[in-house]
Amino acid sequence: SVRKPTRGAKIHCALHSPSVLTLPKRPFQTPTLPKTDSPAHPPAPPLPPHWNLLQKAAAQALDAMESALVSRERQHPLPKTADPRVQIAGNFAPVPEQPVRHNLPVTGTIPECINGVYVRNGANPLHEPLGGHHLFDGDGMIHAVALNGGNSASYACRFTETQRLVQERDLGRPVFPKAIGELHGHLGIARLMLFYARGLFGLVDHSHGT
Repeated sequence: SVRKPTRGAKIHCALHSPSVLTLPKRPFQTPTLPKTDSPAHPPAPPLPPHWNLLQKAAAQALDAMESALVSRERQHPLPKTADPRVQIAGNFAPVPEQPVRHNLPVTGTIPECINGVYVRNGANPLHEPLGGHHLFDGDGMIHAVALNGGNSASYACRFTETQRLVQERDLGRPVFPKAIGELHGHLGIARLMLFYARGLFGLVDHSHGT
């Protein structure tokens, strides 16, 4: 015979089990990073490129044309999908590179079983966008948090060394067109023409991609 379940019976599942990790109670004081790990010297400004007279004249003319394009673009409000004030604001705001910081202050306790490196990537543009910008148009940065057992943690972040990043860092300004935020409509075609004109005069090198 089949035994009928009693009305007072309770069903237990994993959702009712207590949490393994103990989270700190709020409010708690936000730990501050030690100042001794900050870089001793700020990054040096980029050196002027070694261009001949023709290249310098071409660069000035193309920069003036780009300024006219940017001023024309700013006459109309950008959509949210290409507005830098929306795309790279808040938690998505750019951050500079950080040297390796050891023995970071920890709130609570890191379990002994957690040992390894947590890595995440983000967009993180190096320069402030001149025109439209989408989140995916960034230069790319890798963040790494190393947990070495016990209550020890380290952190560092670095840009991905793409051809676009290397050249724009040497020039001190963005010159490569952004695929999503800038290449739209007639202004996008004009930006592409400016970019290939810079390559024609040897101001940028697009032979190795972006």
